[in-house]
Amino acid sequence: MKISERTSPTRYRAALVGAALRSGVAHDAPDADLDQAAVAAGMRPPALADSREAVRDALQCPVDFMDVTDSPDAVVGGNDIGQAVFDAASELRPLVVVDHRGRPVVMVPQPVEESA
Repeated sequence: MKISERTSPTRYRAALVGAALRSGVAHDAPDADLDQAAVAAGMRPPALADSREAVRDALQCPVDFMDVTDSPDAVVGGNDIGQAVFDAASELRPLVVVDHRGRPVVMVPQPVEESA
């Protein structure tokens, strides 16, 4: 199933974060590396600057509950973790969470629509 950057930006960005993680792309990698990760995952390269920014943000500041990552930008404090989760949900952007074994997991906020 193809995910569209324009019609499903949150899901597209989360898929691109996953593709970047699998490809070993760092948060400060050039656009060409993000494009290559997208193509390798069977996706179109990002066309929107917001998508690239959301992906880089997720890669740069993973949430690490157990403090097992060596990332200097990892979010590890209780209040900081809560704020990172809240911000991701509010902005509908993906969030990388490091599990207890040090593996990155991409979390995708999914708003729940209220019935009329």
